[in-house]
Amino acid sequence: MPLRKKPPIAVSMGEPGGINIEIISQCVKKKLPDFFLISDPKWVEKCLKQLNLNIKVNILDNIDSCIKGHLNILPIKCKVKYGFKKSYEQNFPAIIESLDLAIKLAQRKKVSGIVTLPILKKTLTINGTHYPGHTEYLGKKSNKKPLMIMLNKTLKVATLTTHIPISQVPNKITKSNLEKTIRVYIKSLNRDFGLTDPILAISALNPHNGEDGKIGNEEIKIITPVIEKLKKQGNKIYGPKSADTMFHKDALKNVDANLCMFHDQALIPVKSFDFYGSINYTAGLSFVRTSPDHGTAFDIAGENKANNSSLINAINYAQMIYNQRIEYDKKL
Repeated sequence: MPLRKKPPIAVSMGEPGGINIEIISQCVKKKLPDFFLISDPKWVEKCLKQLNLNIKVNILDNIDSCIKGHLNILPIKCKVKYGFKKSYEQNFPAIIESLDLAIKLAQRKKVSGIVTLPILKKTLTINGTHYPGHTEYLGKKSNKKPLMIMLNKTLKVATLTTHIPISQVPNKITKSNLEKTIRVYIKSLNRDFGLTDPILAISALNPHNGEDGKIGNEEIKIITPVIEKLKKQGNKIYGPKSADTMFHKDALKNVDANLCMFHDQALIPVKSFDFYGSINYTAGLSFVRTSPDHGTAFDIAGENKANNSSLINAINYAQMIYNQRIEYDKKL
């Protein structure tokens, strides 16, 4: 019996005024899993013409009809206003339609996973979604607790809090939230990355680990008790560790993954290790979702200057994690 072909990967269009069409067009001739872009085909064709890219377009009526060497497009109903270096408010319905369709296909197990191209977070918030990024939106649509994991060949770093002001971070650091997050993380490391007994390092919130409560007591009252509770249950968890020392070479030797308390604690080391190749993965969902670890780059949009290494890795990781989940579930 011939092996069943794996489903393709759905790519949501994100912000049309940025570099998204450039970076996905560069993927067409790469050796990658089958993927398709959910978008307005006429907008795609205008962009390709403007960018002087000789790429064949395949309009899909069936997502299983992807053709190698073509930019496969699953059409949306909303039309996209053309133009680089700017976000047009009238494109918001198309952005959401593309994203929602990708989510629907993933929830129905029609695709291996979804890759979300960068959005302008301001576009989401000013149009009333109340979600500052893809991670939060996916969590709401899936009714799950999402966990943002930034990763590259060297690091896996998750964040307890995501796209919120620094002033709001301490209020989100509760025993309940931290414990739930660590459990989601461990399950993802098991199921999505094949780590059967992962070693996890947890960061402190305050400088110098709070210095015994002199510059903050979250470590004493919240973080340490949760770590001790989970360690007693057999988990290999260490911390809290000062965020400024947990990412040097020796500190990473015997650690599989790290959890930080807020966005920049995690993203600064990840982007410093691999600025162009790192990706964002959302754990905790019923389906696989990855994305490039960069923004819309309006400043270079339409100039054929964008580096698509992160998108290439996002597509490959989406397929790898999908495959790993299949193997993990077979053993249950």
